[in-house]
Amino acid sequence: MKKIRAEEFELLRLRGFGNSSPFYKAIIGLKRGEALLISREEYTLSHSPGRICRAIMKRFPQVKYTWGAMADGSGWAVKRER
Repeated sequence: MKKIRAEEFELLRLRGFGNSSPFYKAIIGLKRGEALLISREEYTLSHSPGRICRAIMKRFPQVKYTWGAMADGSGWAVKRER
């Protein structure tokens, strides 16, 4: 363990967690009718994007998403319904 300066911390590449994740921000930022395609290569979290969608829908009941894995295994698609 070692101490680092604030500037060094800013340069670190951290995994997103919870609502700080870029995927969470992208999904919650969708407008009604918009969709998002997430490739498996860019997705770094251990759980699927569906888990993020369920968490958002639980927190904001007025929001509804449809999501699923691509048939070829290349990633996921998320669409905001309402």
